[in-house]
Amino acid sequence: MGERLASGNVAVALLANSIATGAVLIALILAFGEVSGAHINPVVTLSNAARHSFPWRETPTYIAAQVIGAFSGIA
Repeated sequence: MGERLASGNVAVALLANSIATGAVLIALILAFGEVSGAHINPVVTLSNAARHSFPWRETPTYIAAQVIGAFSGIA
């Protein structure tokens, strides 16, 4: 869809796809942030634990679930 919008301009197609991906990510964070804390990747979990807004004892479990979810999504 981005390629049709860009009329062959690769840079514009990449920009359109990046904006769409970012918008979906923001929508997911806003929709599920209150439920899950928006722990979408391990960096978010580690940064929250480092700022003491997330318990360190739960960090390995969240990271394991994120990695398993990523590989499940790939499969």
